[in-house]
Amino acid sequence: MEEIKFFDETTGEEILFEVLDEMIIEDNKYILVVDDEDVAAILKEISEVGEDVTYQLVEDEDEFKKAAVEFMTSEEYDIEI
Repeated sequence: MEEIKFFDETTGEEILFEVLDEMIIEDNKYILVVDDEDVAAILKEISEVGEDVTYQLVEDEDEFKKAAVEFMTSEEYDIEI
């Protein structure tokens, strides 16, 4: 599985995530990731320049629910909200 490094600008912490899945919803790319403690998060791609991709946590509740529902349709993993 692919791994990505996420830099939290608020805390200055670098977090290593394992990418479980990705999908396009309404022309936006979302990825489902899990950290080393098996805590899942949904990240949204906000820019791509060459090989550098910038993601942000999906914090809008409606947007999060919409993406979570789409990821929940996969039978490869089990998500609980």
